[in-house]
Amino acid sequence: MTSGVPRWRYPGRRLLRLLRISQNPLSAVSLLAGRDPEWQSDFRIGRLVLTARRTDIGAIADVAIEDDYHFIRGLPFPGAHALILDIGANIGCFAALVFSICPAAEVHSVEPSPDTFALLASNRDRYRALRWHVHQSAIAATGGTLCFRNDGLSPSRKLSTGWDGIPVTAEAFDVFVSRVAQGRRVFLCKMDIEGTEVAIFSGTMNILADIDHFVVEVHGPSANTDLVNARLSNAFHNVQLVPGRVSTKPLIHAWRDRPAQGQNPRKAERPPNRISLTA
Repeated sequence: MTSGVPRWRYPGRRLLRLLRISQNPLSAVSLLAGRDPEWQSDFRIGRLVLTARRTDIGAIADVAIEDDYHFIRGLPFPGAHALILDIGANIGCFAALVFSICPAAEVHSVEPSPDTFALLASNRDRYRALRWHVHQSAIAATGGTLCFRNDGLSPSRKLSTGWDGIPVTAEAFDVFVSRVAQGRRVFLCKMDIEGTEVAIFSGTMNILADIDHFVVEVHGPSANTDLVNARLSNAFHNVQLVPGRVSTKPLIHAWRDRPAQGQNPRKAERPPNRISLTA
């Protein structure tokens, strides 16, 4: 089992940025330099402070240092009506960013790893005034009990393609969205699930018509990106590859044009012109 930090991400300036968001720089240095997997430290993500382990530093970096999701600051969050799905939540970094932008949002964070979920729930418990809900589950193409590889750096843990790993409860994507939304529109769905998105995008995904913004990190060969692009292009008016990332994995943002007043949003499910995936 690997509990180290992906050090290639933190030369010089990035390491300094990490220490700047630490609530206790000396503790953060001990966290990075030490080998105790139980060591934890606190980091500020926007307006929230989250506890992280050494194995979670990559998740902190993606949101707070590399600023992978910078573009969501410009989205027209509808205040208390903003329903956000954070699929592949890790310890809650994306949720912290959302709440820093829209404190009235309702966020549902989903994480299957037992130990990572425990830390996610602990971070949520610090902010009981927020409408922050956590779900210990994997989101997959089908529901049931699946095997999960719970080793390595926490952001890289994923469902197993075989029988190795620990058993986790899984819920089908459409079923989860329908259960949580209960007829409401989803303003933003973020998905980062280490390759499981391919099987989901190969399925029905009938619920896409109820989502205004979809953000997904795509893993694996370029054919997977083509599949996700094609599916999103058939459901949304706009599809864009988010530029300027340190990671080589494509991050795709799809969104629909806001319907005119009184128009049924479902009528915009299939756009008249397919938009190419461009940076």
